[in-house]
Amino acid sequence: MTLIKRCLLLLSVVVLAACNEVEITAPENTEVYAEKPSEFRIAFSGNSAPDDLKIQLNNVDVTDVFSVSKAEAYASGSDLAESVFGGRNVLWVRAYNKTDRVTFYYDNAGPVVHIIEANHATGEVSGYVADDSIVESLVLDGVSVELDLTNRFTTSFADRSFNTFEATDSLGRTSSTTYARDDNEFNGISARLNQGGFDFLTSALEQELNSMDLSGIVSGMEEFTLLNTLGLFNLDMTVTSLNFTDVDVDLTVLENERLDTDIQARNVVLGFRLSGTIGFFLPYNSAGTMTFSSLQSGTDLLLDVRDSDLDIDLANTTINHSFPAIDFVNTNGIFNILDALTSAIVGVLAPIFENVFISILEQVIVPVMSDFIKDIPINLEVVNPDNAEAVNIYALPTFLDSKDRGVSVDLGTRIWAPTPSADIRRALGSRYVEGDTLTMGPVTPTGEAFHFGAAISANVINQALMATYEAGMLSTVISEEYYPQATTSAISVYRSDDTDIQDADEIRMTLAPTSAPYVTLMPADGAAGALAWYDVSLSFELYKPRWGEFRTLFGTTFNLEIPFEVNSTSDGYLSIGLEQLPTLFITETDDNGMIRLTPEFINATLDYFMPLVMPEIAGHLKVVPLPRIYNHTLLMREFWISGDNNNSLALAGDLIPVSVTAAASAPTTDIRSVDSEDVAVQVTGVDSTGQTTSDVLLVNNGEVTIDLGGLNPNADLGNLEHRYRVDGGAWSIWKQREQITLRRLLAGDHSVEVCSRSPLLKQEVSCPVVNFTTTVSR
Repeated sequence: MTLIKRCLLLLSVVVLAACNEVEITAPENTEVYAEKPSEFRIAFSGNSAPDDLKIQLNNVDVTDVFSVSKAEAYASGSDLAESVFGGRNVLWVRAYNKTDRVTFYYDNAGPVVHIIEANHATGEVSGYVADDSIVESLVLDGVSVELDLTNRFTTSFADRSFNTFEATDSLGRTSSTTYARDDNEFNGISARLNQGGFDFLTSALEQELNSMDLSGIVSGMEEFTLLNTLGLFNLDMTVTSLNFTDVDVDLTVLENERLDTDIQARNVVLGFRLSGTIGFFLPYNSAGTMTFSSLQSGTDLLLDVRDSDLDIDLANTTINHSFPAIDFVNTNGIFNILDALTSAIVGVLAPIFENVFISILEQVIVPVMSDFIKDIPINLEVVNPDNAEAVNIYALPTFLDSKDRGVSVDLGTRIWAPTPSADIRRALGSRYVEGDTLTMGPVTPTGEAFHFGAAISANVINQALMATYEAGMLSTVISEEYYPQATTSAISVYRSDDTDIQDADEIRMTLAPTSAPYVTLMPADGAAGALAWYDVSLSFELYKPRWGEFRTLFGTTFNLEIPFEVNSTSDGYLSIGLEQLPTLFITETDDNGMIRLTPEFINATLDYFMPLVMPEIAGHLKVVPLPRIYNHTLLMREFWISGDNNNSLALAGDLIPVSVTAAASAPTTDIRSVDSEDVAVQVTGVDSTGQTTSDVLLVNNGEVTIDLGGLNPNADLGNLEHRYRVDGGAWSIWKQREQITLRRLLAGDHSVEVCSRSPLLKQEVSCPVVNFTTTVSR
């Protein structure tokens, strides 16, 4: 766009701003509603309906829901009821290149308890209670807690496994909030391996048996008496070799914690040596082979939990074999006693092969089966490579059951920070939801069968979130060193010249949480639930050469809520994605810095930097382990929310052997198109007289949409999944995507790397990068 066109555009923006106005008239700003609002109205004062109208309710575009005329935009409350949530709601509108927003509250729940700090040495806990109405009372473990005029409290607490707050507001609505001490062990994960999953094991067993060296088993067998007929025949038999080909294995899950294991071997050849005497003095030595066209072995494998581990034992082994063909090689050339010995040899075959196959079962089948389930018990430490912060994790079996052609294993779990950070305020505990973890059935709620799945309690996720918080993993420094776009020139998209922040200056921000985040699971399509993070502090610091130091410009404390999605990582963890723009509510602001800043500037700082921060935070939440199976990776096909009080997140899918992934063809990503939109932004500053100034900026490439395609070498097995990262930041989660939309982009050069992976979990080798530049025109 030429300079003249830009000037004309900006001039038209200014003219329109002077002539047209937009105002939200319903709901009312800061109003508290006991029921959802009955209507939504936006008034226009222009000569015609705006052609740039955009309306968002809680970050959801609802423009199409409104009926638009020259005078107003209207929508009934029933049409928008699904987009109105309990608590704080934000309605935002843009028209005539101007914006308006109102914040209203739907008070459908009791007060929310915020814990600021818990001193476990003194037994004191401090915090506050928040409610859209008036807080009437607070009780901790049955004892009334005194609140000051701002609903803050400091009180003693009993050192017990669970502490429960009960709060009541002026509308009579109550809430119960329970915190679980960090040493609690939850029955928090239930793994389910269906018959289809065990079928994966048969090929591994067959490959192992077909290629195994049996000499060790044979050499360990003792010589035994074949014939002893009072001096007529005295012969002993020694097995010298054993070979077979074409082994078939069948595993069937029974209802009594057993696996019916059948092995059929064809072309079984047993080599032997005979030695002894014929009559009283004639020595006899002979060698030979016995060939069986088919031999079958059957046994049950007993599955059990012993000492917090999975155990496998054998039970009743049986042998069935066909009549053998026997070939002797008489080494002394005197007698051919084939007919006389055949019946005797056949008579001792059963115990011979029983011993052989018991040895095979013990030395091959049981070890491979043990390897198959060895990854289900988890006991490990996750260490942050940047600064050695650590989180300990264990998930050990407590119960095993088999039914509906599958095996379920319940795991007792605990996740904690072994060395809490000295810079972090201690938590009272993790948020607790009462109820047992979901026990998974053989199919998903949509009726789809699956190989392997796991149900994870919200309590496990919340315990993990508290552990990452107490370990210090969630504290983040935002500077140009870590984020290339964290520069004074980059923030020109939301600051005016009057802010006295120059391009030569340096900025730095520190994100310091006061409490652990927690999740609430929701049984709805799309997101798995919402992640809430309260009392997060952000300080904005500026370095000017004339100062020679960083100085704080402002500090703010805010609450954050954001929907999250889930998937599984290739190395066996639950992957939590925080990709939507969060809903932010600033609770406190300290703007007594060296430079006068407007509230709009502070709000914009959060709005523009949160898209950078949230993927980084999501990366630190990779501490919830998923049970794994014998060199197999889980490809998640479906997830759902269930269990008591919606307390369980279930994932189910296919088992993909690591070897199959390694051998698979890699997919490729196709960037079909890149579309950008110029965005008009209103910014504010404070001039030298202390007056607030306003300016309109045009942000070129302020919103970018990337349309995706790709070459899928295994399209018959499913669709491609994509992930991306912006400006070298943290990766998003893997999921099926048709496009990527980036909003609230800072000024400067941007790069977006996009990768795909196939249904066999093969990742793209060389990922394409989309480059563009966001600029600001004044």
